[in-house]
This record gives sequence, structure tokens and C-alpha cells, in this order.
Amino acid sequence: MLKHQLASIALRTVTTRAVVMLRLRLEEQPAPTGMKDIDMLLGWLLDTLGLVRRRNDADTYNSSTRPLHRLMRDHLLKEPMKGVDARVLSDQLEISMTALHHHLKGLQANRLIASKIGDNGWMMHHLRCGSLSAAIDLLYRESSGILKLRLAPLQHWQTGSVKRNYDEKCQELPLKLIIYEPHPLSDHEDEIDAFLNDLGLRGERPKHRSGNDLTREVFEALLEANHAISLDEAVSQWGATRPRLTRTFDRFRAAGLVERVPRHDRLTVILWDAISTQYSRRGEEWLLGKGGLGRLDDKIAKLVIKSLKDGMFDSEKCAEIFSNVNEDELRVTLNLLGGRLPHGYRLSGISGEDVARQVMLRFESMFTRLKLVAEKLDELGINN
Repeated sequence: MLKHQLASIALRTVTTRAVVMLRLRLEEQPAPTGMKDIDMLLGWLLDTLGLVRRRNDADTYNSSTRPLHRLMRDHLLKEPMKGVDARVLSDQLEISMTALHHHLKGLQANRLIASKIGDNGWMMHHLRCGSLSAAIDLLYRESSGILKLRLAPLQHWQTGSVKRNYDEKCQELPLKLIIYEPHPLSDHEDEIDAFLNDLGLRGERPKHRSGNDLTREVFEALLEANHAISLDEAVSQWGATRPRLTRTFDRFRAAGLVERVPRHDRLTVILWDAISTQYSRRGEEWLLGKGGLGRLDDKIAKLVIKSLKDGMFDSEKCAEIFSNVNEDELRVTLNLLGGRLPHGYRLSGISGEDVARQVMLRFESMFTRLKLVAEKLDELGINN
């Protein structure tokens, strides 16, 4: 009872001068399959804005039962400028004042609602600017400016540059990006720590928020690297397990800062290892047949076999022999030998400005979909 009363007092005494700092969590979702189903569109929008954090199977198939979903659909979308106080919302949604306060703070941090003290002394909450599309547009403008500010230091931090002779890269992960406006640094925290913490790159509940933990060491290595970093190199350098390193790299990939690419610079080394291994196991005849060397020029194939017989075939000799062979042919040969080209991780741009530009492109693409869905929700809300 006391907890309920304290929550009520907190909701009534917030003044219009109090400003909630922007904290936006974008989580890319598959495109909604129906553009006339208000519940499907609203559920997609709330999930994309990261306003629904705890999900279960029931929520997945019936998102319209969520209190936040009903708050948006039955009150804010239906009568966007009427204004409704927390007491009415708590009664009609059948949730506690504490739970309601949590939802309202999330909507305020995402700039979807605005509040004003009513005649009865309660804060009256309404959809910002009277429509969801207008609220999303203002959110885009504010979050876009803040994200550019947060990404700006990359141009000073990045000192390395990975050559980009190939455009090939692996499939991107769904964008998962946290946008948090600048704030005073906490104890023992510097600008890089704040960057990693505020963008969620240290994970949901990091053990360390400052200092040289694994995430920071990986980030600094990526900034200084002149070639993509493979998992084997990362394991050797930091001693962490492959799954842990993969999770660390994937957080950077999900934020759009890092991409996973084939290590073309390692092709001749991997090819040398595969040829040497198969020669010792299966011999010359297999290499020239199923091993794929027979597909290459006869002079090159004979030179490889001769080097193997003479014990002179090493990684440098392999690179010399295959220096004038088309890379596509070498990759086919590697596949026939049973080898695999390793992958590595690199920053998504050749410079800090380019990395920021790549992140902004994905950010803007997501907001394009958000704006379309918001406009459709406004239309459906009016018709209902």
C-alpha cells in the first residue's frame, strides 16, 4: 500500500521542467506482414524501439495483451491530444502505479509522449505533437543528431586502415543500437568507456564499465588494425574462448561498427597447408585428380608437385607459385582440397568518418520503416 502511495506521489509531483534524457534502444525486426492490422503494426513498432524487453511465447503470439500495447492503442493512438492521467491509466490497464511509471518513463525517454500538469494536479500524458508519425519524426531528428555526436570521436580514434580490395562480406546481423545522449563521466571512466557503455557494446550487464576489459581491448585493436582480425589471432592475443570472442565481435557487428569478411590475405597460407596435408595423406595422384590441381595450368601443377617431392614447398613458395593465378580458381581448388578460407573482423569503413557513415545509413534505413508504420498507425487509429 505504501509503495503504491509513493508511486502515486512521484507521478503527481513531476514538473514540466523535468527532462528525461534520451535513451533509445533500436532493435531491427523482420518487416510486418500485414499493413492493415493495427495490433501487428503497433507490436512491431514497440519491439523495434526496444520498449518490450521481456518476452515469452504468449507475448509473441498475442502482443496485444501487453499493458504497454493497450496503453498505446486504446488511449494514445485513439485520442492522441486528449490527455490522460496516471490514475485513470492504472485503473483501466489494471496494473500498479509502479509498473505504469516504468512504461511512461520508457515512452518519455523515447520521446513518444509529452506531459503537462492538469487541473486536478495529475500529470496528463498525450501523444507528442498529436500524432505518432510526428513523434517518430521528431525522435528521428533528435536521435540522429545525438548519434552523430557519439560517433564523431571515431575519426580521431581510428589509426589503422584495412585494405579493401574486395567488396565481399558476410551477411549483416540485425541492427541493435543504443543511442544515449552525452552525460558527465563517472569515476574511472573515459570517453572510450562511455562510448562502449552507452552504445551497449559491453553487453546488457557488464562486469566492468571502465578499464582494459576484453571489449575495450578488442575495440582498440580494431581501431589500430591494418588487416581483418581472425578468431584464431584473437584467441592467441587475448586468451579468451572462441564463443566469448564471437559474442564480443557480434555486438560490434550488430551496432554496424564492424563487419565479418573473408581473409583473402590468408588464401595462399591456407592453400599451402591444405596441399601439404593432402599430399602426405593421399599422394600425388589424388592431388592432380580430385584434389583440383589438375584444373590449373600444367606448368603450375607440375611445379607444385616437384616442390613437394623436393621438400621445398612452404608458404612462401606457395605464394610465389600461385602469384599469377586468378583468385577464384584458387578458391575452387581450396574447396576441392577440403580447406576453408578463414574469416576476420574489421571496422565497417576505411576511416572513422566512413564507419560513422555506415552506421548512419543503417540507422536511417530503420527509421524509414518506422515512419511508414507510424503513418499507417495514425491512419488506422483515426479510422477506428
